[in-house]
Amino acid sequence: MEIKTKILKLVQEEESDLPTLPVVINKIIAVASDKQSTIEELSEAISYDPAMTSKLLKLANSIYYAQKAKVDTIKKAIIVIGFDEIIGIALGMEILSTFSNISEAKLDMNALWMHSIGVATASKELAQRTYPELTSKIFIPALLHDIGKVIFSVYFTKEYTKLRQFALDNKKPLNFAENAIFKLNHATLSALLMKRWKFPQSILVPCRFHHNPESSPIKFKPQSVIINMANYLAQKANIGHSGNSVPTMLKNALTSKGINQHKLELIIKQLRRKKEEIKVFFDIMTEG
Repeated sequence: MEIKTKILKLVQEEESDLPTLPVVINKIIAVASDKQSTIEELSEAISYDPAMTSKLLKLANSIYYAQKAKVDTIKKAIIVIGFDEIIGIALGMEILSTFSNISEAKLDMNALWMHSIGVATASKELAQRTYPELTSKIFIPALLHDIGKVIFSVYFTKEYTKLRQFALDNKKPLNFAENAIFKLNHATLSALLMKRWKFPQSILVPCRFHHNPESSPIKFKPQSVIINMANYLAQKANIGHSGNSVPTMLKNALTSKGINQHKLELIIKQLRRKKEEIKVFFDIMTEG
């Protein structure tokens, strides 16, 4: 059986070894999928998991969000962090927890999640400068854009280790090597996984097209472009590591929105200055 068939079987067949996500995640996804959802409904969904509630309160009071007044309820935390942003963080926490102890994955998961937080941070900055209406919405797909790599690394450890070495030896982007060897890249796999978990299109589609935003459906093209550029910026700022040694991005994609090389360099410097805050975010997100 070829590797692509094995990967698709794992993700698409209901009786596969892929773990079931916790009930709280299904509740949060349901809230994320309903445009009429309220803070009260999200607060109630999160409250089913006391450990998650505790982490989110700690995060709302961290230097990443720089609040002067103490945040002592999950409703206040949602207001401080942001409705969509807190959904992304909650999903990220549970996905990380679900897969972190399944096997001895060779990909550095801590570095990958640090990178993902860096991409989410850079995406917010880019959105604010280009598509302000996306600023509160971009965090979730940006944070979760690389979960396909988690599946590759956890379930196809030996094959993915060899693939990453091939990419390194040949100085090729990781997604290029994945397409060449697996006939399926991590962005596509992320989307298949999200489809299984019933994620809304607003999260799934930008993740699917973050390496080829020019092919994205028009409705989600700005989000795909932003994550593509933020991915590159986070790597250039050395925020964590995505497992990819040859970062690339779609050139001149946001020049019409005023994002030139000088602006990109400024955002990279800004990310480097935020390393401490991003590390605190990561520590809270991953604590036991």
